[in-house]
Amino acid sequence: MKNIIFTLFLAISTLSYAVAQNDSLSMAKLKEEIKREVIAEINAEQKAAKKSKHGTTLNLYGFIRNYIHYDTRQCVAMTGELFNVMPMDVELNEDGKDLNDVPKMVFVSFTSRLGVDAAGPTIFNAASSAKLEADFCGFSPTNTLFRIRHAYVQLAWERTKILLGQTWHPSFQVAPTASSYSAGAPFATSSRSPQVSLTYDAGKKWELFFAALHQVPDASYGPNGKSYDYARWNVWPELYASITHKGNHLLYGAGVNILSLMPRKSSTALRQTTNTDGTISTHQINVPVKDRVLGVTAEAFADYKYGKFNLKGKFIYAENATHLTMLGGFGATSYDPETGSYEYAPIRVLTSWINATYGKKVVAGLFLGYADNIGSKKDFISTDEFWAFGAKNVDYLYRFAPSVTYFAKNLELSLEGDYTVAGYGDLAIDANTKALRDVSNLRMSLMVRYRF
Repeated sequence: MKNIIFTLFLAISTLSYAVAQNDSLSMAKLKEEIKREVIAEINAEQKAAKKSKHGTTLNLYGFIRNYIHYDTRQCVAMTGELFNVMPMDVELNEDGKDLNDVPKMVFVSFTSRLGVDAAGPTIFNAASSAKLEADFCGFSPTNTLFRIRHAYVQLAWERTKILLGQTWHPSFQVAPTASSYSAGAPFATSSRSPQVSLTYDAGKKWELFFAALHQVPDASYGPNGKSYDYARWNVWPELYASITHKGNHLLYGAGVNILSLMPRKSSTALRQTTNTDGTISTHQINVPVKDRVLGVTAEAFADYKYGKFNLKGKFIYAENATHLTMLGGFGATSYDPETGSYEYAPIRVLTSWINATYGKKVVAGLFLGYADNIGSKKDFISTDEFWAFGAKNVDYLYRFAPSVTYFAKNLELSLEGDYTVAGYGDLAIDANTKALRDVSNLRMSLMVRYRF
């Protein structure tokens, strides 16, 4: 419209000048040229409007982030020592020296991130959108790789939203505000999963959520270590459901997660054969198996915001939730040598955390977390026949992490102290270890981030 008005203004000025100068160009010809210009501008405006209505708007975003970490001892960690889980147990040599009592420092920038949000046209009477986000944390011992964090499409109606693709596991909807890369794990859940989810606005500020999920890139621990195979062999997806009330200042709710895994697709069974001399020989053969382990995880959460103050927390009862970067796992409780089949039971963990922050330009924060390993309901076949994340002989874990963050427009500076203590003991046949010693680590972290 602005271009049309400008064209008309220019046309009137040209006509006025032509009359004043007695221009030889006929008035009819000049009027025809002006008419064509105005029509062309109108067509261009309509074409642009049509493109805006049925096209896609892209919004590029990201940040450059650097971390400097110092640990007072060796730790169980992931992503190039960046994702801190817990201090390692004492490992004494012949002289009685702890081989893990060695400090370390990390300086990395591969958590830098790049993403794009897409707002698309109306499809099936729903607003369409999409997100694609990646960073450089596809870590291996020799290099870092550009990896996908989020990749999904979403259709949103007035009261219903459907999402398909990879994004945060729904248990992450209430998460700590922390500058550390672990963001409260293993006390808080941390996982991204391919999923199909449905969000429904039930009215009166209540929201229902349902999702079917798969395991990539975060996976469970089992007989072959950390692997996606247990979920793939199982076929049936992981299921999650929650109900949430979203008030003006307080959000609260509860959720439940059901995970079924198939730890082995084949096993060994014993067979007996009669030899020509009448003796009986016993040997092993490979046989297919379809045994499952079921884990049910329940959570209750709350998030309160008022002005510059934010207080949130969560309580979790977890069964075999290692794919959520939590303590626990599962093990074999029996074995049938004739069929090769196993029975399994999950390891149970009680976890809670609370996180408080205050401020806007300068934000002070405090994170407190506690995890208690209560083991399995049944004894395992042996201490070799159960698999866990973190350590198999940990009883409890707690963390105290204060922080201060300064915001200056696009720049963010954060200093955090992370004091984590693990209670270690002897391996237990039901994974319910009793602590004999406390092992602690102090991590000091400096984070610098520039957003764009």
